[in-house]
Amino acid sequence: MLKRIAASPDFPAFARTVQEAYRVIENDLASSHELVKLILKDPALTHRILRLANAVEYRHLGGQVTTISRAVTLMGFEEIRMAALAMSLFEQIECKQHGKLLQSRFLQALFQAFLAKNLASHIGGFTVEEMFLSALFQDLGALLIFRHAPELLSEIERARNVDGLDESSAIHAVTGVLPAALARDVCQQWGLPESARRFLTTRATPGKLMGLNPTAKAQAIGRLANETASLMANAATFAQMQQGMAELARAAGIDPILYQKAITDARAHIREYESMLVQTQVKPAFLQRMSMENDDQLPIDTMPTAVSNEQRSEVLTRCIEDVTAKLMSDYKLGDIFGLILKAMAEGLNLDLAALYMLDRNNWQLIPKMGEGTLYAKLHTQMPISLKGNSRIAQTFQSAEDRALLRPAMPVDDIADWQFSGKADRAEVLPLYINRAPFGLIYLEGKSNVFHEGNANSLRTLRNQAILAVKSKSVR
Repeated sequence: MLKRIAASPDFPAFARTVQEAYRVIENDLASSHELVKLILKDPALTHRILRLANAVEYRHLGGQVTTISRAVTLMGFEEIRMAALAMSLFEQIECKQHGKLLQSRFLQALFQAFLAKNLASHIGGFTVEEMFLSALFQDLGALLIFRHAPELLSEIERARNVDGLDESSAIHAVTGVLPAALARDVCQQWGLPESARRFLTTRATPGKLMGLNPTAKAQAIGRLANETASLMANAATFAQMQQGMAELARAAGIDPILYQKAITDARAHIREYESMLVQTQVKPAFLQRMSMENDDQLPIDTMPTAVSNEQRSEVLTRCIEDVTAKLMSDYKLGDIFGLILKAMAEGLNLDLAALYMLDRNNWQLIPKMGEGTLYAKLHTQMPISLKGNSRIAQTFQSAEDRALLRPAMPVDDIADWQFSGKADRAEVLPLYINRAPFGLIYLEGKSNVFHEGNANSLRTLRNQAILAVKSKSVR
């Protein structure tokens, strides 16, 4: 999963943004000028910060805010620093296809960060900024999986609703990865300090908040904030939510009035961020829950049950445009192939999308990277000998595109690993230069997604992959 996330074209740039934001945030001596420079590097972040500064809570302090330096003056250095990192994180997980679901999940993480900060200001422990950042990163693993493995979300949702698992256990059951462990690995790859990872643990944390050393107290506050946010996101009724909060306060040994005040302040903070985050006409479910104060049925965001052919085709079209732009720059082949495979798998909801390259020494095709629900499970079984008579080998050597249909019974020229999922059709797209093949792209999915329009887009993406290789070899 970490390799899949790291292969995202946006990952390196985002990692640099987070590193710089964290450096400014951790450095008590950092100037407002450094913070302004950091924000101005990112036009989207600049726009969001200005929208936040112009929210109702700030406008009365001095008219419309048009510059980041003015925003820092009005909102305060601490608030802007926290907002900058939160918005950088949101830009990484934002996704048009599952907008409301991802917005709700991010708002849940942001709420728990504000709640942890508020509790720390009353109870003590780490500084409020440290508490905010640690609590926000507490959900990084889940957010990254929501963003980069959308095809697994329906399975995760089923594990929660049908099997009764909590979110972390459901993600682990479906992906084999613990969200906290994934988040620690990502933070380590980004080079973030231990302060960003202190809540990313799979070990049980203390229950009571009082009588603990600062580290244990901070972890207990983080756990309480996380459980409160989860309750707010998943409670079936308002009464259940209120009862659950009372039980959490009692278990933590915290004054319920202080606890409710911290929750109320965190809710208010979330509403300040609404104009920056919400881009859909219907508010995300978590945001709707912020303002509910009676026992009406509480809304919940779910995965869309179906994606139209137009939406699927749009994913491929956008990828063609993105690859075209990258081919004009100093690109890496791995980035190009990763972008293409991800668009194919997500756009067409494929079981498999794999890139094979020719191993001339052993005269076989080796899977180098892939996407889809089955790739991680099957890739060790997927090398293809070119000395045999498999249909994939025949297609590679002919350098002609070929469709393969799921056989009614086992046959010698279809490998055991093929059609292991729900797919009933495979597309084999050889990669060749001057009719000499050097690899191929193998796809498995439902027959209805391989209609002529999508087939043309797939061939265009294959041709772009070939062009990327040719251009690199010329250089």
